[in-house]
Amino acid sequence: MTDATAADAPSHSIEEGKRWSIWIDIEGFSTLWGRENKAVLGLTALMEGIYRIGNQVYRGDGDRFFAHQFGDGFIIVADFHEPGLDRCAAIAVSLMRHVSRTGCLARAAIAEGEFADISGLWPKVIREAGVRDGSDDCVALGSGVMTLLPVMGTALIAANKLDAKNPVKGSILTIATANAARISPSFQRKEVAEDRRLTIIDWVHSEHGLIDQIWTTAGIGRLTCEIGQAVRDYVIAEKPPPAWVEGTHRYNSVR
Repeated sequence: MTDATAADAPSHSIEEGKRWSIWIDIEGFSTLWGRENKAVLGLTALMEGIYRIGNQVYRGDGDRFFAHQFGDGFIIVADFHEPGLDRCAAIAVSLMRHVSRTGCLARAAIAEGEFADISGLWPKVIREAGVRDGSDDCVALGSGVMTLLPVMGTALIAANKLDAKNPVKGSILTIATANAARISPSFQRKEVAEDRRLTIIDWVHSEHGLIDQIWTTAGIGRLTCEIGQAVRDYVIAEKPPPAWVEGTHRYNSVR
């Protein structure tokens, strides 16, 4: 974090040990699946974005993060607890902008929790099969395969539940209002009218030095004018329900 960026980040006393997490997935994935691989384009852009940020921007100890795929989405988890959430918000905004270049849009939520290796809790037969097969993420089922996820925790559960709890439909970035104070004012946001415990970050118009750094270093993100048009183009092409359009436009100030 640069000196200028550090000065922007609010300081708050938060329970140590909890790491920030981002749950991000592709909006309307099942609907888009049969449309000339459009859904896959969105997912591959998300995957590429995470990979490039992790390898070109935040690659060292302390800055690094971990990402795990769940279907059409990913959970991204910090290496350590961070008092400020600017870096987390910048990563989420940048990824949502990157996905928009494919004609798809993403939805995301920011939360905090613990993340742990749970492979030691697997049944003995599975642990032994993993050792035998030389893998920590899959074991043989005869000539088939069982894929395993060796990590789990409240970091995943909290971010996913926070997103599910938000009554607003659309391509939005949710954070608990209690945590919104931990991001700088550069990230425009609005409290959810139906539930003031939730706040939505404007991923279309937010500006911050960390967003610029991610764009400059990894090429992930887009100019605000391009993103607004991408949202409008998505609405024209996909004709989502009125509530989806209203939520996306209202909380991202898209006209």
